[in-house]
Parts: sequence; C-alpha cells; structure tokens
Amino acid sequence: MDQKFAQEIQYACQEILNRHYSIQVSQRLAEEDPWWIKKISKIEQNCALFLEGNYGQISWDRDFGAKTKYKSTGA
Repeated sequence: MDQKFAQEIQYACQEILNRHYSIQVSQRLAEEDPWWIKKISKIEQNCALFLEGNYGQISWDRDFGAKTKYKSTGA
C-alpha cells in the first residue's frame, strides 16, 4: 500500500466517524457504538501506524468467528 492511499483511507475513516458522532450529538443519542464504528476506528488506527512506519503494531481482530473452508459453488 502506498502512503497517499493509506492517508486517503485514514481521512475517509475520520469523515465517517465524525459524521456518525455528529449525528449522535445532534439527536442526543447516547447508545453504544455499532460494531462497524469499531471496525472503522481500527482501520484508521492501522493507517496511522502504517504512515508512521510502525508496521509491527498493525493488527486486525477476527471477531466474526472461525475461518471456514467453505467453497462457493458459483451458483
């Protein structure tokens, strides 16, 4: 991944998060963040680590269950 692309991803994540939280504030909602907000935050953090050169600290949580060996039938 090149630096410019990582920076664009990071900015997109920031925009999504800012939009979500501005809606939460305007509607006076104090709900728990949806699962996808945590994913967007993690992507943004990983982009920041990439841009800083801290490649060893980049991680991704597989929280959707175990990986399966399911093959598509193409149907």
